[in-house]
Amino acid sequence: MRAQCILVYCLSCVLALAGAHGAHAYVDPLFADGFEAFACTAADQPQPNAGIAAEAGGGGCADGMVKIDTFCIDRYEAALIDDSAAGAPWSPYLNPAATPVHAISAQSAVPQGYISEVQASAACVAAGKRLCTDVEWLRACRGPSSTTYPYGNSHVAGACNDVRATNPVLDYFGAGATFDASELNHPCLNQLRPGLQRAGMQAACVSAEGVFDMAGNLDEWTSDPAGTFRGGDYVDDTLNGNGCLYTTTAHDAGYHDYRTGFRCCADMPLPLRRRP
Repeated sequence: MRAQCILVYCLSCVLALAGAHGAHAYVDPLFADGFEAFACTAADQPQPNAGIAAEAGGGGCADGMVKIDTFCIDRYEAALIDDSAAGAPWSPYLNPAATPVHAISAQSAVPQGYISEVQASAACVAAGKRLCTDVEWLRACRGPSSTTYPYGNSHVAGACNDVRATNPVLDYFGAGATFDASELNHPCLNQLRPGLQRAGMQAACVSAEGVFDMAGNLDEWTSDPAGTFRGGDYVDDTLNGNGCLYTTTAHDAGYHDYRTGFRCCADMPLPLRRRP
């Protein structure tokens, strides 16, 4: 009880100081061991994905993937594993830059934002996969009945993590926010509550074939060399289309901000031919 009281007291202090001095808003870094109060700064490198692991694949696909027609797709938005640190997870709030990483699809992982199409493609390849084509992505999101949302044709409020009352850039930087590359890639943005959610938390945000979070949470890069990301994000999924039809083509493949994420696809292995 005493520890709980201290924690509540500290949180109230953080909120009081924020109001008194115009400090940054309180954030919850989604640590694996639950709630922890702290004031986020750019120097923090939270590791909420310690211990994540991909579940067994379905339909002959690799771990973390499900079969859709003739291809496999990640069941969840991808997180990253740091290949330079003995397989430790990469902090999902930081762009990996030149760090060698590979993608992993795991339930309850905080998915990787702040990533470009070029980096996402390399992470998929390093995992023995590839970025999905636009056709594959749409087929997986819309299901066999070509619905507008993963779960059907009519929007259901709260089914997916697809709306936030205020923009996190304004919440963190205030009315003077410039929305430049530095602000849009600040690691604290995806730690603000409410905001980015762990993979698979929205039980209703699932396609007919068991693929989660294809609408909302993070925009997802496809393999379009000109640069396309799809599905909307936790701030908005209506500006550039609804649900699965949300499409952004305004940025090249090197662009990234707090909302850009990805998932991987893979070809199904060809069946062995029998000798005559």
